[in-house]
Amino acid sequence: MEKRMNKRAQDLSIGTLVLIVLGIIVLVLLILGFSMGWSNLWEKINIFQGGSSLDEKATTCGVAANSNGATRFCEFSQVKVSGKTEFLNCLDTRVDAQLDKRLECKNATGSVLTGAQSAIEYCISRNATSKITTPVMINGKAYNETCA
Repeated sequence: MEKRMNKRAQDLSIGTLVLIVLGIIVLVLLILGFSMGWSNLWEKINIFQGGSSLDEKATTCGVAANSNGATRFCEFSQVKVSGKTEFLNCLDTRVDAQLDKRLECKNATGSVLTGAQSAIEYCISRNATSKITTPVMINGKAYNETCA
């Protein structure tokens, strides 16, 4: 007499396992997002922001300089420095000190800009599009609504 085992259990497919794992990941992200704040979470994960530190900005600037990407070299980006948000480009002295090769940044008239001139022009263009009401750090210097 043969004993047969009761095999009424269903198989768990690979697709179901993948969905369960994805569901757990989404649940963990939701819990972390609501508990520690969404901006803090994205800053830690760093998937929705570009270079968020001086070292990452210096790396980006080095690549731009080596590939002669003047637009990328001269553009300003938002970077966290010592917990504070700043706007800087590759002409910032803290970034420039880490570079082997540099490119020239020019304004609309074709004049070559230094770090300070570049920051003032950026401040003026930023002020023209949205009135600055609090001091903004641009290339390491605080600018207010007059950008002076």
